[in-house]
Amino acid sequence: MRIGCVNNLKQLGIAYRVWANDHGDKFPFASTNADSSLAWVNSSEVFRHFQVISNELITPKVLVCRADKKRKVATDFLQFSNTNLSYFVGLDAREDAPHSILSGDRNIAGGTFSNGFLRVLSTNSAAEWTKEIHQNQGNIGLGDGSVNRVTTMQLRAQIAATSNAFIRLAVP
Repeated sequence: MRIGCVNNLKQLGIAYRVWANDHGDKFPFASTNADSSLAWVNSSEVFRHFQVISNELITPKVLVCRADKKRKVATDFLQFSNTNLSYFVGLDAREDAPHSILSGDRNIAGGTFSNGFLRVLSTNSAAEWTKEIHQNQGNIGLGDGSVNRVTTMQLRAQIAATSNAFIRLAVP
């Protein structure tokens, strides 16, 4: 199941990069274009950041990890919501920052969690994976479209290596 999740995140990374290529090299949550998701950055409706790239994704089925028993696959993007989403979006990811965290499994913990959806991690946050999806492990997609399977220690190292003082994750 974890390989399927990696594949989903890979497709997601490609979709975000294709969208950015057509919109001034900015991901939807950082773009000021009319069809971006910038207006939803402070909203608990995390699915909006994925709905914007629906043309690039084609189907919402890649947005649910088979190991995530609390989420159900949506039949189309019109019926899509947070309940059909296994992945967070890294609101500070940039296409020109290849190692920035773009997406990942929603079973991430640590840092500060507020408003029921926003997790803020600093470079020294004690971030970790919960056992909810991949038994204290997880997957992250990066700004260059690559995906890494990471342990808690590798996750912390990835966060520490970022150029941002803080990383904001919108978690469904």
